[in-house]
This record gives sequence, C-alpha cells and structure tokens, in this order.
Amino acid sequence: MRFFVRRLGVLFYRLLGVAAAVILFLTAAQLFAHRHAQFYPDYPMTDLSAILEQDRLSEEDYETLFLQTGLGKAGVDDLLSLGQPGKDQILDTQTAFFAKTATDCGSLGITTREDHVVDGDGNITYACPMAPVEEGDVFLSFSTHTLGWRHGHAGVVVDAANGRTLEAVLIGYDAATASVSHWSCYSTFLHLRVKDITPEEQEAIADYAMAHLDGVPYHLTSGVLGPDKVQDPDADSFGAQCAYLVWYALYQGAGYDTDSDGGRIVTVGDLAESPLFEIVQVYGLDPRSFG
Repeated sequence: MRFFVRRLGVLFYRLLGVAAAVILFLTAAQLFAHRHAQFYPDYPMTDLSAILEQDRLSEEDYETLFLQTGLGKAGVDDLLSLGQPGKDQILDTQTAFFAKTATDCGSLGITTREDHVVDGDGNITYACPMAPVEEGDVFLSFSTHTLGWRHGHAGVVVDAANGRTLEAVLIGYDAATASVSHWSCYSTFLHLRVKDITPEEQEAIADYAMAHLDGVPYHLTSGVLGPDKVQDPDADSFGAQCAYLVWYALYQGAGYDTDSDGGRIVTVGDLAESPLFEIVQVYGLDPRSFG
C-alpha cells in the first residue's frame, strides 16, 4: 500500500512539473511574440493641408503622405479621386496613424492568438480609416502568432462593392468570406495591390477564388506535399492555408506569382516581400521598411 501511495505521489509531482513547464513555455512564447511593439512614428506629425490642395502631387509629396498616413500612392490617388471627403479621410488616417492605441492579445484556437486594437472598455475596435478596396487586393497582418512565431494572416478581396475578403483562418475551419473592415481591427495590417493590374485581371482573380477556393478545408501543408506546388483544386486532398490561398488565387486567376522566394511553402512574409505588389495602405508597421 505504501509503495502504491509513493508511486502516486511521484506521478503527481511529475505531472505537476510537466504542467509547470508547459505554462512556462507558453508564457515565454507570449513574451517572445510581443518582443517587438506595434509601430508608432518616431518622427513629428506635420501639416498636410498644403499638399492636399495641390492639383498634382510630386514623388516627394507622395513620400511625405506615406510617412504621415501609411497610405501609398495608390491609396492616396483613390481617396483624392473622391474629392473633399477623400481629403478629409487622408487627414483622419494621419491622426489614427500617429495615435497611441491599446491592444489585446486574444485567443484564436488553443495555441494561436491575435493582437487587436481595443477601446477604453477593452472592446475590439477599428484602428484607422481604410483606403478603398478593389477586387484582387490582398490584405496581410502580422498580428497573428502561434507559440511565439508571428506567422501572420492573409486574405484576398473577392467582392469590393460589398467589402468581402476570402480567407483560410484556422485548422478545422473551411475557407470563407469575411468583412474587409475586420482588417482594421488588427494591430498591424498591409493592404496591397498588384502593380498595373487591369480590371479584367482583378475580376478574374475574384471569380477564380470564389469558384475554386471558397469552402476548401484548411491545410497547413498546402503546396508542400505532392509532386507540384500548384495542386489540383478539384482533388479531394486539396486545401489551403491563408497565404497559399491568396497566392493560389492570384496565380491561377491572373498568372501573378506573388511568392517572393519561389519555395514550396508560401508565407505571409513571402507575400509582403513580393515586388509585384504596391502598397495601398500600411498600419502598425514602419512605412520606411517598405521603401
């Protein structure tokens, strides 16, 4: 009997040790994931009114607007085409770009978490106004992390008129559409557009994504297993993780290979570094990193 009780005691302390190790690891992973704070400009906020009153902007003007608002040339031009409301939004975007915000690291599954902007009551809220979107636009965020690794998240615009993106979110869930506006709730996001893309190509990307990728299961190894990176969307084994889904939609829909390193694994970082994209808008990330 004593031997049995002793063995139970040893097993209990071993389990306690394992639990403590797991807690310590998860805590360390969280600290590691947040070792880099959300970007806030370390340069002064300047008056943009003189620039916005000009009929034509110079490259220097676009650079100033980019540093002050996070809006790239495409985003600025889209807003200026709206007249005074667009100019007002540029100024509102500048205010939000410089504003210090609170963030919350919320759970997404067992080991994955996401950083969102929150209001004074701790409720998830919008970080900043968003530039107009077009079909085939790509959204990226580095606010999603698993066990300390900021792998990020990606989505592709499939219905600009109604503000919908197609996304593969999490293991166990099929790809589905979501509101574009939720990207502005992340502590970081990138809005990208293929340079010199035509309206026909934009429509082709959106149509292909909805016809072949909407509802596919989440596969972490998509593009890795099998003889070819470009897998058959009609195969029973087909699936996609978020970055692969975006890459696949642009590649199959309009022939754009936006995987910057050309490897079998497509990551959010690979998409962010693709020279085929121009920046429409960036938030929570240093715009000087994308020069």
